[in-house]
Amino acid sequence: MSRKIAIVLVLGWSLSVVGCATTEFFTVTIYDSPQRVVRLQTKSLEDAGGGYSHPASVSVEQMTKVLTGLYVEVGYTPFSKSGTRRRAFSDSEIKFFAPLFVRGLGQATPEEVVTFFETAEISELQEATTSGGVFVREDALYIIVSNHGVKTAIWQDNAQYEAPQRLSPLEPIAPEPGRLVFEPAEFMLPLEENNWLDTLKGKPWHAAVKYLALLE
Repeated sequence: MSRKIAIVLVLGWSLSVVGCATTEFFTVTIYDSPQRVVRLQTKSLEDAGGGYSHPASVSVEQMTKVLTGLYVEVGYTPFSKSGTRRRAFSDSEIKFFAPLFVRGLGQATPEEVVTFFETAEISELQEATTSGGVFVREDALYIIVSNHGVKTAIWQDNAQYEAPQRLSPLEPIAPEPGRLVFEPAEFMLPLEENNWLDTLKGKPWHAAVKYLALLE
């Protein structure tokens, strides 16, 4: 009997380390290259509801369908009166990351999340960074995209290049306005209120999707 699992996707998760925060560290490397990294990272929940529902079983087909249906939507700005919409992940990103996310969720413990980092050179002086994390809790799969194609300067010094973005995939470099939506819209769910995500500093982009129903 299949479980009814909803997916909550969070874009632009703004993390703030204040006071005596619990130390976080990477435990397992799923994939590592100069341009892309997928790792397991300890990340404590801030409420008393227990840990993550890991290890978790999510198929590559399910993950692919969700990532394919995600769009970043930016409304009116001083520079764009009509608003814009673009896919959150390209076809090549989905093909690469979907199986790695699935593998990571299958290995993660109740104290670990799957994190990802990607950078691509867009000019001689700039590169674009996309990063975030994935985890399952109870009947929800959370995908966090803390950075989405954020432009940063290319460092010539390797020590400066490695930190802090590559080692802090859950932390936003430059939060942007907008929201994350899923198409077809009928698969989106209302988001829960007063959950632990509300304690984060800033308002992340997020959407809830019934991913099991996509395969029916």
